[in-house]
Amino acid sequence: MRYLLLIVLTGLGLNSVSAQFGVSSFVNFNRYLTKTVPVAADVGLETYTGSELALNYWFRLPKRRIEFQPTVYYAGTFEQEGANELGVQVKTNIYLFDLGTDCDCPTFGKQGPQLQKGFFLQLSPGIASYAPAVPESDRKTSLTLGAGVGIDFGLSNLVTLTPIASLRYLTGKVLEVPYIDENNVTVGTSELRLLTYQLGLQATFRLDKKRY
Repeated sequence: MRYLLLIVLTGLGLNSVSAQFGVSSFVNFNRYLTKTVPVAADVGLETYTGSELALNYWFRLPKRRIEFQPTVYYAGTFEQEGANELGVQVKTNIYLFDLGTDCDCPTFGKQGPQLQKGFFLQLSPGIASYAPAVPESDRKTSLTLGAGVGIDFGLSNLVTLTPIASLRYLTGKVLEVPYIDENNVTVGTSELRLLTYQLGLQATFRLDKKRY
């Protein structure tokens, strides 16, 4: 996991001087999920809030308005001291109402209504390492699935602001908790997975002025 993050960060540093990069901040609403109903009542229904900081690099298809943002992020929670998540996502923004635009320029430089040129659907598979706030629990690494929507507001050819609403699901277990029957006897364990709802704002900076 650490080597994958290093490769992505190196790529961001080498390319950001001539292209587009972004910084995002999110408020996260985390929830543990399990198929075991009694444990879900105790654990899964409680939501833990937190924050997340992410960095991304940008590139796009030449003839279609489909844009890619390799992203690294770090997230923590407020109520669970010590719980944190470190991950990589390949965010893909699909501009449904402006898909045929081949202008390789910032949103500010595109013509048309704001919704048409700025709204996108986001798909974001990735991989993450999660540390639960439980003593002697190891970090767990698993694949993630994510989706969201957002809209770009171009302030200038240099800066774009993007509100985003999304969710992310860790497909592997992040924690095991005891399953206790009605006699208060432990009869097994339940595997918990993490679902995160996100509200955030991304600031995107474009430095390759020769393209606009």
